[in-house]
Amino acid sequence: MFEEFTPPEKQTYHNTFVRYIYIFTCFLGSLCFVNTLTFGAILYHLYQKIIGFEKDQKPGLNSSGPYTPREAYPNLNDMKATKDLRYYALQLDLELKEFTITTEDGYVLTLHRLIDPKESDEARALKKPVLFQHGLLSCSGAWITPGQNSLPFYFLEQGYDVWLGNNRSWFEAKHEYYEGNLMHSEKYWDWDMRELAYYDLPCILTNVLSHKPNHEKLILIGHLQGCTQTFLMLRNGNLSSYHSKIEYFFPLAPAIFPGKLFHERAFIKFIHKKGRFAYKLLFGCCSFLRNLCLARYHLASTSLFGKLSYIMFKFLFGWTGKKWNPNKKVWHFHFVFNVTYVSTKLMNWWLSYWVEEGFSNQLQSKEAYKTGVEPKKTIEKDDSKTYFPYKEPWFQFSHPKDVIPMFIFTCDLDFLVDGRRLITHMQHYERGYYQIGKNLDVIQLDDYSHLDVVWADDIIGRIGMVIEDKIKLIDSNNEKIVSASVDANIDDEKYPIENPINSSQQPLAVSAN
Repeated sequence: MFEEFTPPEKQTYHNTFVRYIYIFTCFLGSLCFVNTLTFGAILYHLYQKIIGFEKDQKPGLNSSGPYTPREAYPNLNDMKATKDLRYYALQLDLELKEFTITTEDGYVLTLHRLIDPKESDEARALKKPVLFQHGLLSCSGAWITPGQNSLPFYFLEQGYDVWLGNNRSWFEAKHEYYEGNLMHSEKYWDWDMRELAYYDLPCILTNVLSHKPNHEKLILIGHLQGCTQTFLMLRNGNLSSYHSKIEYFFPLAPAIFPGKLFHERAFIKFIHKKGRFAYKLLFGCCSFLRNLCLARYHLASTSLFGKLSYIMFKFLFGWTGKKWNPNKKVWHFHFVFNVTYVSTKLMNWWLSYWVEEGFSNQLQSKEAYKTGVEPKKTIEKDDSKTYFPYKEPWFQFSHPKDVIPMFIFTCDLDFLVDGRRLITHMQHYERGYYQIGKNLDVIQLDDYSHLDVVWADDIIGRIGMVIEDKIKLIDSNNEKIVSASVDANIDDEKYPIENPINSSQQPLAVSAN
């Protein structure tokens, strides 16, 4: 069972000559592709400045309820952008521990743990673990760079043990037994969403809990692709032993269904329509847009990198920094950790029409997104071959206690993914396991976009405090259950049942005198 969610055997690859032909053509093709997008982004940015749009998007005071955003870093003015993630933790008077872990298929991952150096190992061991899993083209650093307004910093302050996962490749291709130049190894880059769900996430969960002998489960907070790989792992009944390691799952802007940007952005449609051969000529058969990662490697610390990154993100996805920290130096920190290595095969899954189970093949018609209501059958696209068919139940938990509670956060200004479609699916097609207000909660953030759930200045008030309240409620309910169980045992000992009737015995006869 669940073969469709299990990674297939490594396939037959191109010979050396053909592979290097693709590497050469993709170098030229990717260079032209990126340069064209960059030129268009600059023109678009200049146009928006002329019409005054950019001025209207300047960040203001993003306070939320009981929380008022703090200065991102105590010594922000003295800081400089760097690729060293530990540097940002040290600026918060914290330490960042790095662990090297290996998946079952031999890929070497980097796992981070954010710690307070003033705290003892014994005290830390008793704290509930919280794991953050990043999105597409991102990494653990994206969670940390908002500084004192970041979710990891907040949960560390509140007494949790904070861990940050990274998927394979990160900023360096590593493998336990593949040798040679891995950047040009087609075998190394032969992976997509199935491997991330089947190997990477289980490996991360296992390694976090291996450091927590007092805990059998952890809290999982995911963003975008981090949610996708979690949902796919939960769909796979063969991975039920890993399901039991998650106490509560908090998806932020989950990427399960594509949004209307897939209809509106020319670059997405351009990639989506490319056949296998054309795709390989443009993007190769190894790492996707490697030139972006090389640009990051050489330019990350320069102000040019920060400015161009913002201009590109805004042009490609329509995002702005209105909810982010007012200091654009912090924006620069964000972008340093948002161009990581991923495989061309993974991007096939996200964008290519010929991957039947792929993300983009769940895209509905333009009319469906315009109406804002349930699409009619006449305009609804068949998504039955995808990993997440809308009108079919996804989960097969063997017992009600195995169901992992979820608290989903969606963004009304996020048009890259369709959060409302996910919510509707969970409410109508997962009724066998999930019920709103019982083990499923939903918050729709009306003024948030796709990256705001990670970088907004007020995420602690809008998301962090909400999550912590839910965790506290769970802990309180668990304590009541344990207490009730203990009380029941005490009552049995204090008032034992004497001479219980055995089912094989007849009741004693009573005289009617």
